[in-house]
Amino acid sequence: MRIAFLANRYLDPDDPKSWSGLPYFMRRSLESAGVETIVLRPEEDHQTQRWARFLYWRWLRGKRYLRNCDPAQLQRHARQYERQLAALSVDIVFSPSTWPLAYLRTEVPMVFWTDACFAGILGFYDSFADVAPPSLAAGDEIERQALRRCAAGVYCSEWAARTARNHYGVHPSKLHVVPFGGNFDPPPAVTEVAAAVQHRPESPLHLLLVGVDWKRKGADVAVETVEALNAAGTPAHLTVVGCHPPSGHDALPASVEIIPFLGKDNAADSQRLRELFERSHFFIMPSRAEAFGIVYAEASAFGVPCLATNVGGLNSVVIENVNGQLFPLEARGAEYAAYIREIMADPLRYRELALRSAREGAERLSWKVSGEKMVAIFRDLAPAAEETASETRAPLNTIPFPAAVKA
Repeated sequence: MRIAFLANRYLDPDDPKSWSGLPYFMRRSLESAGVETIVLRPEEDHQTQRWARFLYWRWLRGKRYLRNCDPAQLQRHARQYERQLAALSVDIVFSPSTWPLAYLRTEVPMVFWTDACFAGILGFYDSFADVAPPSLAAGDEIERQALRRCAAGVYCSEWAARTARNHYGVHPSKLHVVPFGGNFDPPPAVTEVAAAVQHRPESPLHLLLVGVDWKRKGADVAVETVEALNAAGTPAHLTVVGCHPPSGHDALPASVEIIPFLGKDNAADSQRLRELFERSHFFIMPSRAEAFGIVYAEASAFGVPCLATNVGGLNSVVIENVNGQLFPLEARGAEYAAYIREIMADPLRYRELALRSAREGAERLSWKVSGEKMVAIFRDLAPAAEETASETRAPLNTIPFPAAVKA
């Protein structure tokens, strides 16, 4: 099977840093499932006009003009994609976003795999707040066009799929939910994770948060949590990777360590980040807004139970009593600390939760597994496509869980 992978400067499957690495790992997951990918790219043009509109709305009207949600640009890109497709024989046209598909005219089935629809993300993230009227109208129409034209829409969470059903009236048969995986290449070895969980010391507790936005990721709640644990007599330490508290923030306690940045493309940084996951008892990121959160999948893969808020698509990532716990958005550190103390009071209960987390990371929140699910969707849409040697692929690895945990 061959697919055309629609790319642009913001959705680059050749760049692990592009959009949190999602296009890059999507392409790898599809290719590992036996699909040949052909990347199509448009020429970027008319940047000056879009920047002028952006500056007008931003500085004179106090609104956000979404430069990449521009119908004229997307129509120009669509014509370029169409010319490239005319010279190819492909079974599926694929995109990591709905926007490149909105104006594309082709007889080839079109499929997207993304984290949210426009109606769901609007006002949810700060970057989609106070949106300029032209972008509001364009974004909604672009989403409707893409959902109407595509043969299948794939979201990483039930929250996103539900929004598409309810707001845009998409028939449920057209929608699918396939989660994203963790962006470690290679992912942690399952046998090593199981061994690390069994040997993780009971004290002191290590909490980990990895994110680039202190406020949106709920870092203050994480700090409250480690303070509450220490105040209750449970020695605990919090490591925050990727962000600093905002200017003027109160001094952090000695139990909090800030690591400004660790890049997975740097071997030393990547190894250090792996070690932080391996030693951590809990991954805590009480996000104020989150469509999915790749890092929760990464934590799960390392057998680190996740503590998160029940917002956006997080209840499709963190399953209570399976790979962590969800808390109300208004929950503060004392509630997180109480849960942690309850779990850690029974070492066997903690280890079983950590092993279940690892199993989720290997068997559900995995790019390999999700890539195979996507290819199954492709084949349903293009049954005449030439079959690959998928039947000969080795079975998925499984974690050697104790019998008591498997139940």
